[in-house]
Amino acid sequence: MDFECIIDSHSHWGPSETLGVNVTTEELERQAKASGISRVVVIPFPSTAISNNRINVQLLEEAKKVPRFIPYHYIREDYDREGFDPIPEPYYGGKWHWMRGWQDTASNYEVLKDGALPNLIDQLRKINKPIIFEEDLDFTVKFVEMAPGLTLIIPHLGLLGGNPYDFLKAFRDNRSVYFDTALGTRDQILRFVEAIGPERVLFGSDVPFGSMRSELDKVLALPISHADKEMLLSKNIIRLTSLDLSQS
Repeated sequence: MDFECIIDSHSHWGPSETLGVNVTTEELERQAKASGISRVVVIPFPSTAISNNRINVQLLEEAKKVPRFIPYHYIREDYDREGFDPIPEPYYGGKWHWMRGWQDTASNYEVLKDGALPNLIDQLRKINKPIIFEEDLDFTVKFVEMAPGLTLIIPHLGLLGGNPYDFLKAFRDNRSVYFDTALGTRDQILRFVEAIGPERVLFGSDVPFGSMRSELDKVLALPISHADKEMLLSKNIIRLTSLDLSQS
């Protein structure tokens, strides 16, 4: 592989209270080294973060010790709490995952009516960091209408929130909405790159649900130029997070 830098834009770290798994630093380091991946965006599991904010703090502390890690903050469900900070300064981005939804698999549309939501959107707009945003398609469409210009990254090309091609149709012309490749097929990834351009698609693995090697192979196998692959593999996430590689 002739790439100066490869960044996995979507991986979990730590324990999951509901799944009974624990993604260790050692496992992520092993997969990254075996795959030639330079940096990894790490995110707490939703169930653990919702239960206690401590995991956000632990993830940040781990990232200080592991140069490969790029920490994202899980945006917790108590966003109406006074003094709530959705993405504190040391983090490079955030994760929104079926906010106050059911079983982590379905949107709660009452959130869109919540009087505290506009303030949260204002906070996120001022912070101006990318948010991995996972909701049903209709919920996502309504949220984007409420939050124009907010930088969202839809994981799995929208696979867990509906049909990826429906997501593509809905957000094809919205340049604030990006997609990551985790768990998508090579043909789906190619379709997105051809439709919205390589500058709005990011490589991700979603460990432990995918492996870095297998998810990376899909991107490397795309019949696109080396320069376009560089966008997916590093340049897009560097631009969105303002990541300074000289600090690694």
